[in-house]
Amino acid sequence: MAAPRDDWQRLARLMTVPRPLRKHLLCIIPWFLRSRILSLNMDSDIPTLLYFSQVKDDASAIKWAHATNSLEDLEDVLKDNGVHMIEADVMLRGQGTPTQSLIPVMAQYPSTDSESILEEWLDIFLKSEGKGLKLDFQSTDAVEISLQKLKDRKEKLRMPVWLHADVLQGPHGGKPKVDATRFIRTVNRLFPKCTLSLGWTTGRHTDLSQSGYTWEMVLDMYYLVRKWELEPPIVFVARANLIRNSVPQLKWLIDNTRSSVLIWNPPSDTAHGTDLVYIAYKFPPDNSYFDLNSDDLETFLKEYRHFSKEKLQHIVLQRETVMFRPEAWVKMGLHMEEHSILPSTEALVLTKSLVYIVTKSKFKPKSMIQLRGRVQFIDREQKKAVPGETGLSIYVRPTAYVDYERIVGIKVFLGVDGLMKVSGSHLEVKNFEESQRITPSSVNCFRFRVIDTGSEIIFRVNVLHECNTLESTKQEETIHAELKVPLPEDIGFEEHPFILKLEDSNRVAVFDELDTKYSISTL
Repeated sequence: MAAPRDDWQRLARLMTVPRPLRKHLLCIIPWFLRSRILSLNMDSDIPTLLYFSQVKDDASAIKWAHATNSLEDLEDVLKDNGVHMIEADVMLRGQGTPTQSLIPVMAQYPSTDSESILEEWLDIFLKSEGKGLKLDFQSTDAVEISLQKLKDRKEKLRMPVWLHADVLQGPHGGKPKVDATRFIRTVNRLFPKCTLSLGWTTGRHTDLSQSGYTWEMVLDMYYLVRKWELEPPIVFVARANLIRNSVPQLKWLIDNTRSSVLIWNPPSDTAHGTDLVYIAYKFPPDNSYFDLNSDDLETFLKEYRHFSKEKLQHIVLQRETVMFRPEAWVKMGLHMEEHSILPSTEALVLTKSLVYIVTKSKFKPKSMIQLRGRVQFIDREQKKAVPGETGLSIYVRPTAYVDYERIVGIKVFLGVDGLMKVSGSHLEVKNFEESQRITPSSVNCFRFRVIDTGSEIIFRVNVLHECNTLESTKQEETIHAELKVPLPEDIGFEEHPFILKLEDSNRVAVFDELDTKYSISTL
């Protein structure tokens, strides 16, 4: 650990760098010195864990006061030393009624009015110190006028300020009441120095076993962040009783946007502690917040926050053995396609045919080597599939692959339409091709296995009717379709990698299982 004097010298240098970099670089200062930084000219975009240095970079230790909409509740919470962040809801007086006015008030649907006016609420909040602020916008109409009120007080807002809205439709949710474009544009214009908090609308359902934040939902959020070029601090908000089937999706989103997650639950929901420790197991302590309306859940989380593995369900651990590992692959092709490959420790998303991935290791087919995985093809732009082209190609024993348009080797193709084909790719061998079809499901999800036995290629595919739930990680024993293709004798036995390539860009391919291994059996 650096000496205190060295830390202060580093801090002095940090204060001279541009503000967008400063808020990230400040994290190199030890937590026990960070409170002194608050005496410097910090703004409302200060990282929350930097401001609350006493929690020692553990976001689960941040305590929330939820729906603090009345002035009486606000005054009580301001006196509570156990609360770090105060959340309140904002709409216009008479929101959605014939008497709607231009006065922002503190209220949450189904209410449409309140005696607590935003300006009065903020003035009371600012009389105290040491608390952070989160405003949850309930309507698009309330955003601009409310942020103007906030901007008028910006000199006094020397604490974390989170601005939140549910801007996309989520599990069992309705159409968002806040327009994403207007919300983000207005925040950027009037109050950009904040933690931007974004969420999905959600709803109640009697059976949540099949529910969760799907890949389509998190991809929508990713492309929203990309469109507006949003930078940290960003937080995505997810409902606790919907995260059981959503951890890989949320973790992928967090990894690819350098953001954090906040898990919340209303008092009426039933959530399970084992789902919370699944989040705790996958997310580091410094980017997973919990706003829980349950003493039991908070106690469970506190007990297992750093020892969560022992409470995980067995299918979570089973998934660990086959999930995508970015360190085992390398990107090739047109590297200017920045968003063509989106990797995470939980999944890989391929979006463009101009870029492909290659295993770092090379394999010699003297014994059986296999690549297995699970892929879901997502139609984000409502484009028609091109027969025989829209899908995934897996190249086995490639001898030339610098040119993404001319990969030389054995091509194993899986089409969105269920076409399975093994053929030569730019080989001199003629008439080397076998194919068959399998009926795809409505979700276009497949589990596949490509086995090089040394003398033949075995291509196995199973059609999955859902691939978003934890239960879908279970491996099937029955094989739905299989191709066995003898290899020509003149295809060499030197070491080669595996290559994965999206053959056209009419679909997005999501791989949440992918690994290679040697095997003594084809089973």
